[in-house]
Amino acid sequence: MSNEQQRDQQTPQAPAPQPTPDPRREFEKKGALTVVGALVSGAARAVVTHLLTDGE
Repeated sequence: MSNEQQRDQQTPQAPAPQPTPDPRREFEKKGALTVVGALVSGAARAVVTHLLTDGE
C-alpha cells in the first residue's frame, strides 16, 4: 500500500479540547468592567447635573 493510500485511510483526529477559562480571570474582567461602567456613569451624571444647574 502506498503512502497516499495509507494517509487517505487514516481517520481525522479530533481537534484538541479548548482550555477552560480561568474563573478568577473572568471575575477580574467583570469587576473591571463594573468599575469602568460606574466611573463613566458617575462622570455622565456629573456633566448632566452641571449642565442642568448652569454650573452652580
